[in-house]
Amino acid sequence: MQTKIIHILLFSILVFANTACDDNIDDIIPDVPVNIEFNLKEPQYQNLNIVMGAVKIDGYGYRNNGVIVFRLSENEILAFDATCPKHIDTNASVNPDSNASGTATCPHCGTIYYLVNYGYPKEGYPLKRYQVLKSGDYVRVYN
Repeated sequence: MQTKIIHILLFSILVFANTACDDNIDDIIPDVPVNIEFNLKEPQYQNLNIVMGAVKIDGYGYRNNGVIVFRLSENEILAFDATCPKHIDTNASVNPDSNASGTATCPHCGTIYYLVNYGYPKEGYPLKRYQVLKSGDYVRVYN
């Protein structure tokens, strides 16, 4: 009985150790400094006042491909680097699809990224995420 428990414990540790390496899956996009601050009342950010709304802010992120800010729920806003992980060398920039779709598409390869699923496509690497701080109408996207 003790041997069985030890084997189960060792197996569990082995499985955990192997999956722990996957935490850095979004590191395919190199780190660049990002610090964006804005007010949700500004006209260019009006789409973020509705759940599932998205806005792309150009000139930031890796190779200045932009940052996509997405309102997942009333209380949660997410931010992603707009660089397509499949084409980091071709400067491919992902664009949010029609408002309230919860997706973004790479015009270069056609990959659809599900913002509602934290930037993951059906297969492959997810979009790189940035941290978001929201306080009232004030939003800060940073890393």
